Amino acid sequence: MGWTDSRFFIVVPEGMTNTSDERVVITSDMASARLSCDHAQGDLILDLSDNLPINLLRHVGHAMVLIDEGGLVQWGDQRFQDFPDSIRESITQGLQQDASQSTIQDGAVTVEGRSFYRLTARPESASQALVVLIEITWMQQQRDRRAALRSAGLAIRDLDRKIVSDLTVADRLRMLEGRIINCIHEELSFDNFEIRLLDQTTQKLELVIAKNLTPLKIGEVIHRGEEGNGISGWVAATGNAYICPDVASDPRYREGLDDAASSLTVPLKMQDQVIGVLNVESLSANAFDQDDLELAEILAHYIADAMHMLDLLVVERFTTREQATRSVLSELDAPFDELNEISKALRGINSDEPAFQEIVDRLVNAASSMKSRVEACMSGPRSILDAEHELQRLQIDEQLSGLHVLVTDDEPRIREEMFRILSQVGCRVTLCENGRDAIDALRQLDRGEGTLDLVVTDIKLPDLTGYEVFSGARSSFPEVPVILMTGFGYDPSHSIVRASQEGVSAVLFKPFRTGQLLDAIKSALQFTISED
Repeated sequence: MGWTDSRFFIVVPEGMTNTSDERVVITSDMASARLSCDHAQGDLILDLSDNLPINLLRHVGHAMVLIDEGGLVQWGDQRFQDFPDSIRESITQGLQQDASQSTIQDGAVTVEGRSFYRLTARPESASQALVVLIEITWMQQQRDRRAALRSAGLAIRDLDRKIVSDLTVADRLRMLEGRIINCIHEELSFDNFEIRLLDQTTQKLELVIAKNLTPLKIGEVIHRGEEGNGISGWVAATGNAYICPDVASDPRYREGLDDAASSLTVPLKMQDQVIGVLNVESLSANAFDQDDLELAEILAHYIADAMHMLDLLVVERFTTREQATRSVLSELDAPFDELNEISKALRGINSDEPAFQEIVDRLVNAASSMKSRVEACMSGPRSILDAEHELQRLQIDEQLSGLHVLVTDDEPRIREEMFRILSQVGCRVTLCENGRDAIDALRQLDRGEGTLDLVVTDIKLPDLTGYEVFSGARSSFPEVPVILMTGFGYDPSHSIVRASQEGVSAVLFKPFRTGQLLDAIKSALQFTISED
């Protein structure tokens, strides 16, 4: 194929190889070409009638062909000739088919998995047209990845309200964790990552989900802050994403993955408010680029939505039950008062009949028990439902007698009721009102100052999380079972999921009954014995 006799002047815009929305101006009139050319912007005019080196045409797109009115290729540059035969033939067939319908127009075409943007220019006075092919395979792949990621993100966020409400907090978060891990692995090909949520009260970034990253030491925390809190703290404080190409030379980096070489961290946001961070790490330096960052930000949006929805469901469940119990108690005040008045009136009738007086006493006791139990329900996570009633009949239990149990809870009533119940069945009890007291007690026992058989701890403490107490117990006493407690499934630090992954023995959802407490303790002890 050779050059045609017609003269074609091509005005090549600067940056043509980097963008697909510029136009190649073709004209058979040099004056028109000069009008369209801006030399100050770096435009070039190429005359196809001259024997110009073909490498000058490399300024334009990724391949160029000259076609006649029927779409037949009269000339193609070397880049077009370098295409595989199958792709070159497919492009040629497409041009001929379009020409037969007079529809050769600009637009994207895909040929055997490779995508091109086609720019076509036809001078008014000539029968030929120049077609510039700009390969956009990478762009199409990125569009496909974004579409797949959005689809996976919607699946993460698709939480059936009824199903989620029926699940325990641990099961809810396991379900969400599975979706997130699968999406990050399948769509982004990231294997080492963690998700931290921001506690708006303490400003701590609490670990929720982790894959292959080393956890912080007990008592070590990351706060939202631009200084001294690593990259995650900086991202949470600024709301900006951060690529660390080389952790060894970045003063902001704090160790996460053993032997990590680079990291990528993006904020989790609800509207403009940062609620957490997604941190990804790699064993290779410079493992993350701008495309990875943009895709991670897309996924972070869906993760933030899903986490927020779960928290709303839990809080709704928590507050609804407390409001309901208060309403019930309020409605029962009048009937309880009437029962007391009836009891007083009955005591004045047939007072010499012992059997009758016994029935009146039973009625009074039943009314009193009903009211105390409803009050216990109303106090929710701050009491054990039937403690007052059960304490009257509890005796030494051979399975539990002599055991040393450490109990941690910041609610005085819970500590008191736990102490009385466990002491009455024969346990020796150590009470702690916060996490640091519990850690100190565990360390003292570990230094040989005593034995320990069981740990029972609330997950929402004023200083540490339940997971930190669990980790402390496991560090000092690896074989000792641990039971976590939470109110109505409320778990702002997501301790349950993290501890469940590492073998927590049981979870008690407040308000629970005395029998549930004792059954959970026996089950945890029996499980430990069976493992041995």
